[in-house]
Amino acid sequence: MTPIAALQAAAMPELYSSMPSSPQINVLYLAPGQEIISPEQFRASNPETLATGAGTQLAKMSPSMLVKYGTHASLIEAKNMLYVAERTSIPIPRLFAAYAYGPLDRDVDDFGSVYDTYIFMEFIEGEDLGKSWEKYTSAEKQMISTDLKKHMTELRSLPAADYIGSVHEGPVTDVILEWSTTSRGPFKSERDFNATIVDTFVAKSKGQIGPYIRGMVDAHKHGIVFTHGDLRPDNIIVKNGRVTAIIDWEMAGWYPDHWEFVKAFYLEVFTNDWASHLLGVLTPYYCEQLMHAKLMSVLW
Repeated sequence: MTPIAALQAAAMPELYSSMPSSPQINVLYLAPGQEIISPEQFRASNPETLATGAGTQLAKMSPSMLVKYGTHASLIEAKNMLYVAERTSIPIPRLFAAYAYGPLDRDVDDFGSVYDTYIFMEFIEGEDLGKSWEKYTSAEKQMISTDLKKHMTELRSLPAADYIGSVHEGPVTDVILEWSTTSRGPFKSERDFNATIVDTFVAKSKGQIGPYIRGMVDAHKHGIVFTHGDLRPDNIIVKNGRVTAIIDWEMAGWYPDHWEFVKAFYLEVFTNDWASHLLGVLTPYYCEQLMHAKLMSVLW
């Protein structure tokens, strides 16, 4: 089973326990008052494609509805969104519906899965910070940072879990375990999580580096907190100088408390003052961030 298929199976195990002979809509969530929009109805609406990635597309179906769909879209993201929306006041797109559609007649090795996932959500007006950060004044940047600090503090206030993984004891969705041949969890402890990371790293690296890497990742202990997992400017929507939404919750879940910081800085290139403001939003974990960069240099 491919990594994507495995995550879909974890999100809706009934998909793989009794796979139907013809494509069906397998509903994970339908908001009150909403009706299911089939893949055929979606395509017939001539949606406006906003972004295309590896196995995932974003399309605007109407002025108020955005659809994320494809083989690499994940129902776990919908579960994460529901979990956060029900328990916090953090601004995230309202979820209308989420389902898997399949099985489809195609080669799983080429597509990653015989199922497509559709997530119908609210379209949030505004610009992402990746495009708009530079145009804000120092005072406006500070206001945006204050909004983010408030939202991250509320996210950390969610009651602690006793595992590492996505909501409802789901697997780890972070790309660090994309190449794991053993397990994606959930993991009972940080030590178990680290052991799988080390095994994945050693399998892809050369030389006798295992004991060094194992010692490095186990050097510090951390609490487990709920984490967005991809807090980059592209995933923060702002309008009139205020944060109106935090999007892309596919890698969210329960992780060691340094995870938000190391993931937020993973792709940071320090071309502007975004990182300086981010240091005031998140608790810094400098050593862990350097460790994560070392791991990802091999794993990705």
